[in-house]
Amino acid sequence: MAKKRVPKGKIIVSFLAIFISIVLITSVANRVISMIHAKRQYEQLVVQRDALKKERKNLDQEVKELNNDDYVVRYARDNYIFSKNGEKAVIVPEE
Repeated sequence: MAKKRVPKGKIIVSFLAIFISIVLITSVANRVISMIHAKRQYEQLVVQRDALKKERKNLDQEVKELNNDDYVVRYARDNYIFSKNGEKAVIVPEE
């Protein structure tokens, strides 16, 4: 029994179809990978934004406190060893 011979046109069309399929699959895979990277970056930026919002809230609170003279005096006495008249400041080493 003799083998049937496949026309060259069908072979070329088959290779062309395979090539186009590979190109399309590669393109879709690249887009999926870039979307995954973009999603990760977005999630990191959301976490960073939330941290910055929290920091801003803390800084706004600190600004309000620094506008209070009593707080400023107490802060200076606690952290910078300022004393009232007649008081002596003693530095106690921390353990």
